Amino acid sequence: MSINGLSTLSSSNGGIGNINNDNGINTYQDTLTWSKGKHVLKAGGDYRRFWQRSALISTQVYGNFNFNSSITGVGFSDFLLGLPFSSTRLDPLVARRNTNKQVGLFVTDTFKVTQKLTLDYGLRWDYYALPTYEDGLMYNWDPATGNVVVAQGALAKVHPLYPKTIKIVEGRVVPDADKRNFRPRISAAYRLTNKLVLRGGYGEYSEVWGYFSRLLGGGPFQLGETYNNVITNGQPLFSFPNPFPSSLGAATVPSQSSTGYPLQTDNGVIRQYSFTVEREFRDMGLRVSYIGSRGSGLNYSLDINKPPASTIPFTATRRPNPQFNGTTVTRTDGLWHYDSLQVQGQRRMGSFTFNAHWTWSNNMNNSSINEDPYNLGRWARDSVDRRHYVSLSSTWAVPVGKGRRYLSSAPRVVDKALGGWGLQYISYFGTGGYFSPSYSGSDPSNTNTVGGLPDRIADGNKPPDQRTKTQWFDPTAFKVPAPGHFGNSGVNILQGQGINVHHLSVAKTFAITERFKTTFTAAISNLFNHPHFNNPLSNITNPNPGQFTSIIPDYNPEKQSNRHIAMKLRVEW
Repeated sequence: MSINGLSTLSSSNGGIGNINNDNGINTYQDTLTWSKGKHVLKAGGDYRRFWQRSALISTQVYGNFNFNSSITGVGFSDFLLGLPFSSTRLDPLVARRNTNKQVGLFVTDTFKVTQKLTLDYGLRWDYYALPTYEDGLMYNWDPATGNVVVAQGALAKVHPLYPKTIKIVEGRVVPDADKRNFRPRISAAYRLTNKLVLRGGYGEYSEVWGYFSRLLGGGPFQLGETYNNVITNGQPLFSFPNPFPSSLGAATVPSQSSTGYPLQTDNGVIRQYSFTVEREFRDMGLRVSYIGSRGSGLNYSLDINKPPASTIPFTATRRPNPQFNGTTVTRTDGLWHYDSLQVQGQRRMGSFTFNAHWTWSNNMNNSSINEDPYNLGRWARDSVDRRHYVSLSSTWAVPVGKGRRYLSSAPRVVDKALGGWGLQYISYFGTGGYFSPSYSGSDPSNTNTVGGLPDRIADGNKPPDQRTKTQWFDPTAFKVPAPGHFGNSGVNILQGQGINVHHLSVAKTFAITERFKTTFTAAISNLFNHPHFNNPLSNITNPNPGQFTSIIPDYNPEKQSNRHIAMKLRVEW
């Protein structure tokens, strides 16, 4: 209940009994291995069945009520009289069970060609079925005709308030799964000398989605109804305790959108390949690798219900499908390119181990810039990619105390204090991830697209020595697009703050008796408490673009949030 001048009264979404968590996965798998001569053959497969049932009920089922003071002039008075300005409710589909399944089969062979050369090769086939609702209330959208298609026998279950301007027909709504997902893999390892090894590999993988990500079951079967109150001859159209008129003719429904998936599913293919040289120099190991990946035929979603950008003011009739607010389709021409160079060195010196790893990478795709459906295929960076990334780690069993190099015969009290300590140190360094500039508040393209990517008139990335916490990038390098155009800026063209974080842990085990012992560990994350910020404000039409406003959360894998100190005591017997 929204009451003008007061806080909103609300409750949480609810559920029905225990079926709210009725979901799970059954997996069956087996593998057969057969060794014969120089070959090790493996064959196997797995079958997975998924199911999910949600009985979560939105608070909208019981009504959203707006007391905006339009009846008496005071919102609280409207509330006391039970006279909302508007009442909205949702007619829900409750406790629906949906299912899906997957099948995978493979065969591989490891062939020891010679003492120096080993080959691995194989083939995998995957089948990813499409999810379905057991009640059959599903739909799809056909962009060729503009019709909403519902499953056979479901036409009578369409909500009576679904707009009559949208044509609904019965037909096939569940796409056919792709049965062509045969993916080969091959790799080789060759030992040139006892200290020099070459490795390489190529493998193909099928694109997959979430188990229930292509499930269309709301659409024309579940709608929200809104009723606006009017006073006629001193009598309201509705009031509490019956805030919904009995006549559906008084209801309005929001503008409808629809989503369509192609009836023939096409899983894209991801090709991965690598080449590695490994070399031992005395007590140090060195590895240099090129790792690349190419994706083609990848799936992505796109709203195509926009007129071409122009200086003509927007009206709903200019949409390609004016009966809808938005129409989302799936395209299968997505591309993805990833290239990286990796160098790793590792050295062991007695009780001390040091490991260093550097990666240079470039991760691009052609499906991130899609606000203009008439201008697709522009390449963009991946936001989470870091151009340079370095990790350093070391472990040291301090050579002091019983059984170690120094003070191995020290008195018991000295050994308790100084002996048996171990240290571990990890550091991460990296250039920043990427983010996009934006603007808001206007629709220069006249396509009902408010805000988006601006025009780029300069680089926008400041030199490192000119970046500050209050203005990390140059907002004057961007401007709101000219009338009749979308912005020409790319996606993820600005680089965020880099990473510079260090972690230290120390541990020692104390023998209490021959049976009991205890281990003390102290761990410090972000040892120097170096601040790391989320990407800065990127909207050039809002105040303070380029300013940092929040820090990285603690759940990030590098743990670069505030410094944390944890001490643990473990007892074993």
